[in-house]
Amino acid sequence: MQNIDYFNSATVEKMQKLPNSKWLRYPKDVIPLWLANPDFIIAPEIKQALIRAVEASDLYYNNDDMAREAMAEKINRVNNLEVSPSDIMITQGVDPYIWLAVREACNPGDEVVLTNPMYGEFNNVLDPLGVKARYWELSEAEGYRFDAEQLKKLIGSKTKAIGVCNPHNPTGRVMNLEELKAIADIAVDHKLKVFVDELWEDVIFDDRKHITLASLNPEIEAQTSTAWGVSKTFGVAGLYLGYVCITDPETLTRFRKYGKCIQRGSTTLARAAAPVMLDKRLDWWRRDMITHLHRIREICYERLNEIPGVALPKFEGTYVPLIRFDHDMSSREMFEYLLREAKVALAPGSNYGSKGEGYQRICIATSETIINETISRIEVALKSL
Repeated sequence: MQNIDYFNSATVEKMQKLPNSKWLRYPKDVIPLWLANPDFIIAPEIKQALIRAVEASDLYYNNDDMAREAMAEKINRVNNLEVSPSDIMITQGVDPYIWLAVREACNPGDEVVLTNPMYGEFNNVLDPLGVKARYWELSEAEGYRFDAEQLKKLIGSKTKAIGVCNPHNPTGRVMNLEELKAIADIAVDHKLKVFVDELWEDVIFDDRKHITLASLNPEIEAQTSTAWGVSKTFGVAGLYLGYVCITDPETLTRFRKYGKCIQRGSTTLARAAAPVMLDKRLDWWRRDMITHLHRIREICYERLNEIPGVALPKFEGTYVPLIRFDHDMSSREMFEYLLREAKVALAPGSNYGSKGEGYQRICIATSETIINETISRIEVALKSL
């Protein structure tokens, strides 16, 4: 199976003909790199697991024991946490988890600390729950460094939790040990819950090491819930499969109680495919994907940074970095301009907070042909400004 190049241009371009909302949202002459969904066809091992489940009529109500066993084994092996299947809760992806984490930690009127910019769902859940944000601002000029002194100043009497996204969407930072230890120490000192989105753990560049926050010490583990998924690595967002690890029994009980209000875990098919995506059978896919993404990243660095008024800051993880546009336009205006004049659909940086203003988020998990055509279109369109 590894003899096929699943990431070359010819293979990637087959995605344009498949039922995929990323390629269906805009007219066919638009290149859509707005959604954090890769343009790679599904790994054959995943397809085979799904087919076997259908052939076995695994479509009735069923338990999730096998999937949770695979998840616990992966967390022990990869994330350096000693957990059992009883510590795992399956979710319909990471987004429902964020709602659950805020609901469990906060009452109306309480506060959570979130970075600015930040993946949008962290902010979207706040108003419905009556919770307010205190913003930990990240700056491109400082390399999107997570400054512990700034975090300390944000902790107030109503602060109940800290939200963490690592690797960070949309800045692409991979938090280092010093930064993670600082968050852990502050959370333990102030008795704050920490909810962590580690969805992008497989998408890390330059041989960096992903560190799971909850693995640092028993104290922070007891105050932390952590969520993972499979959609960004394998392009299977339609399976709606995420999983949460919580080793504090009382917290997990509350998660499950509130979870009944908004979700019922995932499908039997998703759970049947989980062991294939979580063990070592697809290590070849992870390796080949990162090799390909390194090539795409270098193309983006070289070509985007040569365009006047455009800069692609260094990013260490994810395939959805921010591009800075130094033009007299808001992010929304630049998005509309590029859509109209370049036939390229990106995502306005302002979708991710005020610190995203002036930027566009781009998904680079595509082919060399598509990324080169995208950059060429942007370059031509900007010459008219």
